Amino acid sequence: MKRFLLKISDYYIKRPLLWDILICTLIICTVHYSIEIKKIIQLNVDAESLKSNLSDIIATSISLAGFVLASLTIIVTFKENITQKQNSIAQNQTDGITNPNTNITGIELLFTSVHYGRIVGVFSWAAFILLSLFVIISMTKMFTKCLSINELFYASIIGITIIALTIFRSLLVLYAIIKLQLKRA
Repeated sequence: MKRFLLKISDYYIKRPLLWDILICTLIICTVHYSIEIKKIIQLNVDAESLKSNLSDIIATSISLAGFVLASLTIIVTFKENITQKQNSIAQNQTDGITNPNTNITGIELLFTSVHYGRIVGVFSWAAFILLSLFVIISMTKMFTKCLSINELFYASIIGITIIALTIFRSLLVLYAIIKLQLKRA
């Protein structure tokens, strides 16, 4: 079971936009079925609360995009520092200089491994998806007078779902990094 879940998370992390679209489609179809076809849920929201919700989604998505970009910058900078440290260690070893403080930490091993590309990829896709969401929902908000309450409602659901999935994916990677650090400790 654990191997199965790891395989699913690998597929999810490798193709985030595809999975986000599929999951959003599934949620929208379920909500549409519940509201329009089976009448299980009664949609009782006004346009002003949906506009407010869209504003919140816009603010959240651009804030998270900025945070992810800052995180990505830190990761890339950290990688560069590790590379310089390794070059310095290699140079000292060729010069015959030994330094007891040249042990490489677990996090340094992680950022010099094949996992580094996946980490950068997840954060890059997160920034791209959140920025795209910001643009799309901002454009949607500009045309709220032309859209029905149902369309605004579905736009809100899509925005909330995309934000939640992007955060979830980033947390998956973060927890994987923490798990690797704990194993090395």
